[in-house]
Amino acid sequence: MPPIINAQAIGKRYGALPLFEDISFTVSEGDRIGLIGPNGSGKSTLLGILSGEIEPDNGVVSVRRHTRLSYVIQESQFAPGESVRSVVMKALERSGVPEAERAGRLFETLGRAGFEDFDVLAASLSGGWRKRLAIAEALVQHPDVLLLDEPTNHLDLEGIEWLEELLRAESFACVVVSHDRYFLENVATQTVELSQAYPEGLLRVPGNYSTFLIQKEEFLRAQEKHQESLENRVRNEIEWLRRGPKARTTKLKHASTPQIS
Repeated sequence: MPPIINAQAIGKRYGALPLFEDISFTVSEGDRIGLIGPNGSGKSTLLGILSGEIEPDNGVVSVRRHTRLSYVIQESQFAPGESVRSVVMKALERSGVPEAERAGRLFETLGRAGFEDFDVLAASLSGGWRKRLAIAEALVQHPDVLLLDEPTNHLDLEGIEWLEELLRAESFACVVVSHDRYFLENVATQTVELSQAYPEGLLRVPGNYSTFLIQKEEFLRAQEKHQESLENRVRNEIEWLRRGPKARTTKLKHASTPQIS
């Protein structure tokens, strides 16, 4: 089955320096991808490109027809006067849910998210509860792919455990940018590190965070051996050149000597 999202050879730059160049990234059915990388590597930008909110400078992003995407940004903000209920109801309207189904879906989703008072103002909520509301706003649309940018930043331990359980239980695919390694350990089925240190711009490993660390170490060890081999070749070439005309004559002599089998 083809991937739900297929980004090929994409690149993005802000100013003179590129965030990333010529990377490819796919999201398939059931994927739970943990996206990590150094600060400034472009993780949030990549998430925005996958969501369709940011245009890449080059490359192509294909999304399977009729795919429902929900994207939760880092900082959850809501308009003044919006209640918990109105935020979710507007999400249901935007996603075209039949009116007869909206109330039931609203109560189910907000109940699972832990809300009791649906009429409290969204702007009055703590950072953790605003994050829960933003996630509930995304979930109520029944996405095929959920994109989350640092969702645990404002959540307390109870909130993080709620989100971990939710992501493990749901069937939709998700991509999560996070610095929370314990969260990734518990949730991710694939881990991707975005970094220009890798030849392809990223390293993708099936498995959770600890599996990724093992594979990353093996990759770096192989790269180190390759680098040592290159350095040895360069040293040999330099030594040969320093030996001057005599070395050249010897090399030519060996090259012209017939091989006897």
